[in-house]
Amino acid sequence: MDLNWRSNLSNLWRDDRSTMWRLLVVGGLGIALVAWGSWGGAAAKPASPGPPAAAAGAAGLAGQEAQLDQAVAAVVAAIPGSGRVQVAVTLASGAETQFATQRTSERVVAPKVSGVVVVATGASAPAVRQEITTAVETLLQVSAYQVAVLPDGG
Repeated sequence: MDLNWRSNLSNLWRDDRSTMWRLLVVGGLGIALVAWGSWGGAAAKPASPGPPAAAAGAAGLAGQEAQLDQAVAAVVAAIPGSGRVQVAVTLASGAETQFATQRTSERVVAPKVSGVVVVATGASAPAVRQEITTAVETLLQVSAYQVAVLPDGG
């Protein structure tokens, strides 16, 4: 068996040119399809409607935290006996938009909450404190250890 590939290729070219042309055409088409797929895939990606999480920076995260602070404070203030309420929500990551493939719709992933502090005048009563904790856990889908409910001293 001859291990010299150049002589094998030369013999094949000399003896069976039609097979060689077929191999060259099929190989060229394969390379063209791979190249076209890689260029077409990058160009067809939909643009994200907002800035990426890294580009949004701390200002975007702080804005999302402020919105959550207000929304949670409004709900907690509606709890009977809660009194005056202040809320601080800390996010580990902001809301993100994910794309599964080029042809499917986008999916928005909610921000990840790392902790919540609620200061309320009525939180000195254990029953009110428990209701506030339960409301925050339910609203933000966090565990009880991530929620601190404190009485307002003023």
